[in-house]
Formats: sequence, structure tokens, C-alpha cells
Amino acid sequence: MKHTLHAIILGFSICATASAADFTTEMLDATFKIYDSAVTGTCFLVRREPPDAALYLVTAAHMLKGTKADKATVVLREKLADGTYKRREHPVVIRRDGKQLWVRHAKDDVAVLRLTEAPPVPVGTLPISALANEARMKAAGLRICSPFFVFTYPKTFEANSAGFPVARQGIISSFPLGPTAKKHTFLGDFTAFGGDSGGPAFVPAADGNPMLIGMVIAQFRHDEQVKTEYEERSIHYPLGLGEVLHAQFVRETIEEAAKPEPATASPK
Repeated sequence: MKHTLHAIILGFSICATASAADFTTEMLDATFKIYDSAVTGTCFLVRREPPDAALYLVTAAHMLKGTKADKATVVLREKLADGTYKRREHPVVIRRDGKQLWVRHAKDDVAVLRLTEAPPVPVGTLPISALANEARMKAAGLRICSPFFVFTYPKTFEANSAGFPVARQGIISSFPLGPTAKKHTFLGDFTAFGGDSGGPAFVPAADGNPMLIGMVIAQFRHDEQVKTEYEERSIHYPLGLGEVLHAQFVRETIEEAAKPEPATASPK
């Protein structure tokens, strides 16, 4: 049985991209924990090509829908002069006057919030060129059993007090990967938990930068109902599998969020 994971969205905005020493650092710097009183999960930040100066917050759509308040909190990280990091919780507006501010993909479980205000501290971002399509995945030789990495916050867990995500590794565990026009997701051999939704799935690109191949959206488990004369209970057995949405559908949603809002007609 497939179960969606718990995550939410929030906001930030324009800032300089942190320089990355390698593909893992660049992806790490762009990944953050997001939460409100009801749900917690993972998001990452993407930037488009100039002249677009906005940032785009990406996470799973079901997580945004699960939020209760008009604001959510993103856990930013401020690097100090001594090389340590300070946790910086930053509230962001996700609804206004009862209207959601994010854009959801028409078919898939991904949502994007366009951010136009600078965050209180510098944050890393992923260039939109890092989001792979089917052709790039084929060129990279990705296939069943190919390894990949994820950054997430499983069951709200953080790697340390500064709020960094946890790194894990899986393999592509379903065949075929394409055509992605007909199959929008693939399975990953890693145990997914609530809190993982919205987490980036990535590999190293040929140039040493990260290549985003997808986003974690669900977990799989077997549910068993146990009934005795005096007791009824459910047992959930993790199958050690996560569902990953192909990155090209993340990119489609970012491009939709980047479109200007239609002009409002002036009252006569």
C-alpha cells in the first residue's frame, strides 16, 4: 500500500547561491526542513535563468494541502565566522485571504511557491538546468539498480541542531524508467518515512554538479489487520521503498509558477 509522506511549503527569496565544493554540497545547501503545527517535511530551492530574480520553493503538493495556518516555517542555516552554523527559523506566508499562494502540477504531487523577498540569511539554490529530463537520464546511463542519493528529514529528524537534512542512498528499483510521459514516477530502494516528502533525489552530473532526477513523494508499506477475541489492531510493515516523481514534472511546475498573474480588469 502506498502512503503519502508529511511535508509542507513555505517561503523565502532572492539571495546569492552558495558556492559548492561538490555535487553533494550544492544540493545540501539548497535543501531545508519546512513545517507548521500539522505537518513537517522537506523542500528545496531552485532559481531560473536571468532576468528572473525570484526563487522557487519546491515540495510535495499533499504536504502544502495538509498545512493548517497561513504561515509555515523554514529552517534556515546561518554560517558563522568560526565555521559553525546557527539555526534560523523563518516564517513564510503560504496563504492569503484563504487563497493558496503555491502552484500545483495539474496531475502530479508537486507544488511550487514563487518567492520574491530575500530571506534573512544567504541560502543555497539549485539552477533549473540541474533538473533532468528523460533524455539526460538516458545519457547519464541511469537504469534499474543505478544508485542515487536523497536529502530528507525522516520523521522530522535532523542531522544536527543547525537543522541540516539527513543524507541517504538508494537504488532505482523499478523498470522501465520511461517513457516518462506515460510513467511519471519510479521506485527507489530506500525506506521512506513521514517527513521525506519533497526531498530531492539526485546523482552527480558529468560536470561535477548535482543532477536532480526526482523528488520523494510517498512511501510503501504492507498494512495488516489483527483481530482476536479481545483486541483489534493494525500493524504497518515498511517495505523499504519510496516513490520518486521524475524531475521533468518538477520543472514543468516551476515554469507554471513563473508565469505572470493575469491582469485584473479595472472596474468600470
